[in-house]
Amino acid sequence: MQILSFITLILTFFLIFYAVSAISSNVLARRRATVLKSDAFIERQQATHGQLIDVREKEPFKRSHLKGARNMPALSLAQGKSGLRQDIPVFVYGDTLANALGVAKRLRKEGFNRSNLFLMAGGFRQFAAKQKR
Repeated sequence: MQILSFITLILTFFLIFYAVSAISSNVLARRRATVLKSDAFIERQQATHGQLIDVREKEPFKRSHLKGARNMPALSLAQGKSGLRQDIPVFVYGDTLANALGVAKRLRKEGFNRSNLFLMAGGFRQFAAKQKR
């Protein structure tokens, strides 16, 4: 019985940790940029002709990406200037929201305005899963 209660305690701890990290990630994302659901993200990007940035590594980008996206891996963006224009909206996505969140932080440090930064809620992984249904 003690082993069962110990396992239950550990599972509960991981569930709470996961929930807290997901909530804090969303809160941070909303402070740094506008977070949009995938459909709204794509519609807004197309309507404004914004800069569409995929922050995944080269191989996943080659396999599949949003039409018109530029591949700028998060690690390369973290090393220096992005080369993006600040007067045109920037739409950033990665495999998950957390991947794009780090890039949004970097762009804010470069001087980008929060109102010109957009992140895809759930990331590309969730978008691709939704498309397969």
